[in-house]
Amino acid sequence: MSYAEKFLNSKGQDCIIDRVPPISTKVSIKRSTKASRDLGIRESYWEGLILADSNLKSGEIITIRDNKYLVQSTNYDPASMEYAFFSAKCNATIQHKRDVEEIDDSNNIIQVWETINPDVACYGEIVTSRIRQEEPGLLDNTIYIFQVPKTLGVIMLDRFVHSGKNYEVVSIDNVGLEGVDRIQLAVDIRTD
Repeated sequence: MSYAEKFLNSKGQDCIIDRVPPISTKVSIKRSTKASRDLGIRESYWEGLILADSNLKSGEIITIRDNKYLVQSTNYDPASMEYAFFSAKCNATIQHKRDVEEIDDSNNIIQVWETINPDVACYGEIVTSRIRQEEPGLLDNTIYIFQVPKTLGVIMLDRFVHSGKNYEVVSIDNVGLEGVDRIQLAVDIRTD
């Protein structure tokens, strides 16, 4: 047993990896930065060490106490013989919907919004003028940027419901993170 494994088992926090079935393990986690001028970023990004037998993957959600974290990347750390990871603290829960065609009783094709996933924990940011200056790839109508697990299978024109309002997926960027998609959202003016 490595020193890091002994440390995690004795001093680490209890952690649940949201899989089917859920996995219980131990983790040590801390903020990734203290030097940021943006307080939201300082509170949002975390890094840590988790037991290697957890086999943690990018895009998974972990729960520590009542907080959820979206794992952005993981790698085996040869010094500790455990997994090191970076994550974003989930600050939003969205509903994921898709426009599907159904046939009514009169054999007419109708469009309905099918709920694909009712409860998606994710990390989101409001697009501000500062973000627009730093990220030239943002579309003009983008209101929010969300990081979500790739396993959701989000496609263009899907609908996200956030704080009771409808938003349309206008861009899906894989940000170079194996299991995470970065979604740009605009106000959805389509009818229910």
